[in-house]
Order: sequence, then C-alpha cells, then structure tokens
Amino acid sequence: SRIYGIAPVLEILKAGRRSLEAITIAEGAQSPRMRELFELARENGVIVNRVPRSAMAKFVEPGANHQGVVAIVSAAKYTDDYELLEILSRKIGTEDTPLAIVLDGVEDPRNLGAIARTVECAGGHGIFLPERRAVGLTDVVAKTAAGALEYVSVAKVTNLTRLLEDMKARNIWTVGTSLKAKMDYTEWDWRQPSAIVLGGEGKGLHRLVEETCDVLVKIPLLGKIESLNVSVAAGVILYEARRQRAVQSAKLKVQN
Repeated sequence: SRIYGIAPVLEILKAGRRSLEAITIAEGAQSPRMRELFELARENGVIVNRVPRSAMAKFVEPGANHQGVVAIVSAAKYTDDYELLEILSRKIGTEDTPLAIVLDGVEDPRNLGAIARTVECAGGHGIFLPERRAVGLTDVVAKTAAGALEYVSVAKVTNLTRLLEDMKARNIWTVGTSLKAKMDYTEWDWRQPSAIVLGGEGKGLHRLVEETCDVLVKIPLLGKIESLNVSVAAGVILYEARRQRAVQSAKLKVQN
C-alpha cells in the first residue's frame, strides 16, 4: 500500500511498527520537516528516491494529495537477518535440516510471491533479499504468495556476499545456480544444511555472489529457451532437496 504526504510518512518512520519499502520524493519538494524525513529514513535503512515532479503520477493514485512525498508500505513484516541466521543455525543437527533461499536481485513481485509460496509448501526455512535493486514485500507479492508470508520468514540484507560468508561460518552450504555450472542440481547432497542462491530475472547471479558460493549447480535445459523462470527454478530445486531428505528419513526409520 502507499502512504501520501510528509507528515504521515514521518509518523510511520518514528513509530517503527510498519516496514517501508521505499520513499519517493518529487524534486523541488520543500518542507522544514524534509531533513528530518531524510535522517529518519537513513537511520531505518529505507531507500529514498528523488524523481522529477512530472514523474510522480506513476507513483500516486489520481487525485491523491501527496505533497511531493509517497511511501510504499510493506505488506508483511520482515524478520531480522541475524535472527533468521540464528534460526537456521539452531536447526543444524536436527531432523529439520536448514534449507533457505537467497535471492540475488529478483525484481518481479509475482516471482517473489510464487517463491515464498513454494518455500512454505516445501518446508523451507526462510528467504533472504538484498535491500537494493530487488522487489520487497509489496501487496502484489503478498497476493501471489496466497498466505505464505504468514509462515515464511523473509529478511533483508545490505550485502549478499557477506551473508554468504556468514552462512559458511555457520556450516551452511551456499549453493548457487548457474548455467556455467558443471554439476546438475540432482548431484548435490541436499541432505546437508543448504542455502539455494538464485539470480534475478534474465541476469543470473552477480559475479561476486557467484564467486562466493561454495558450489554451483545447474538445471538441465533440453529445449531452445536459455533459462527457466526463477520461481520455477526455486520450486524444482526445493523439491529435489525435499525428495532427498525424505529418502534419508525413510532409510533411518527402516534401520531403527
């Protein structure tokens, strides 16, 4: 949803009870409280975009009294990234082995919503998103997720490569997806604590993110199109992980 006007946006920033995806300000918009807005946005890690006043029509509903300021409010609450890492760490060595998703620049809200829904259905444990150049928890994401955001933890991080290093330090394997990979996704042992790292639409993983991953895997493409939709790729790999873990669980039950 969108909030218009400097006073309402300031109140949300001060209260800190609702997450803001971004704030858009028309160039030339002036107010004694504008400096306070910028300072609070910086303290809260909220992105502020300046656009020409003529472009504001793209961000506001017809007839809205926006006063040159509009904020996009998250449709769901984020989990702290450190808290989500702790949740994953505590699952290591249990029957519910950590399985998370890291998204490197997914911009289509329908893709993020579909991924959240699949993570919930496949028993995954959370999603990590970059703060910049990626979609957040918008209304469209929530609608596409069909209720999954009530159960799936989603965290924003400022630096994906640092996140991957933190995961490695916690003994969570970071498995990137790339068409350049030599290993098929079915060859990786998903029974281990793992984070699936997926690139954005049509772009794949950024170089540093790809280089930081422990291993790269690929989904074989037998047709003429060069890549799968990212939400489909997430589903394929999540359910392969679930299949391998189900087989292991069944073997353990037979042994016991």
